[in-house]
Amino acid sequence: MTYQMLCTDVDGTLLNNKGEITEGNKRAVAAALAAGKKIVLCSGRTWHSLRIYENTLGLDIPGQYGIGFNGGAVYETVSPGEKRLLYSEQMPRSIAREIFATIEPIVAGYSEMYIVAYNNEGTLIAEASMENMDKFDELRRLGARTVPKYTEVPGDMYKILVHGKHEDLQEIASFTREKFAGKCQTMFSARSLLELLPLGVDKGRGITFLAAHLGIPLEAVIAVGDEANDIAMLQQAGLGIAVANAVPDAKAAADVQLTATHNEDAVGVAIHTYLCKS
Repeated sequence: MTYQMLCTDVDGTLLNNKGEITEGNKRAVAAALAAGKKIVLCSGRTWHSLRIYENTLGLDIPGQYGIGFNGGAVYETVSPGEKRLLYSEQMPRSIAREIFATIEPIVAGYSEMYIVAYNNEGTLIAEASMENMDKFDELRRLGARTVPKYTEVPGDMYKILVHGKHEDLQEIASFTREKFAGKCQTMFSARSLLELLPLGVDKGRGITFLAAHLGIPLEAVIAVGDEANDIAMLQQAGLGIAVANAVPDAKAAADVQLTATHNEDAVGVAIHTYLCKS
């Protein structure tokens, strides 16, 4: 198979444990672009926060594409910093408000646990009460704006995030799966991040839409990932690749398990081994 496009997760896959793109990954992406291949960032992040990495990799230019919000937003770059949404799926405001009203008092009972959300503009939303938290400086750097109460947020939601200790989040996940069955879905994007997403949204749907839009067969698509929220795209792509630091479920879903971790140019290894064979 001649592969035409590689879709890569960002955190834990493309980025090392310092949150950086390694030089080896940068060189490999440049080689792939020079060979006429498509490189697509496919993340739970917003398109706003992906731009810095796209810019570093030469992807923030017309004719390049990206997938954000775990497949909830597929976009095209029309000019540096300007994106055009090709596909968007959000959680209805009525469901989001019900979730907020139900889980806020539960989350308040756990230490070091808090909620943030992303509205229909892709903007990070936090409650005004969080401005006194140590974490708020980090949220502000990510572009957060505040509202008096989450239940007052206008518009629909791309996702609701619950940050906390993994063991505590597992309890929240079990509760939300039962309480909101048929209204939303839950998945982990990291051990400390539980995501509540619109029904049917996942990275597999995102890469399927983009491949069809570009006229690329799914059999010619490579997906690279490390976490539970990558499983759908690892299964949907023609070749699913798990990096060495991937969680067991992601490794089980992949066709190939690399011996290189995200600290060892894993995406670069995937590019040179499968996308642009030397």
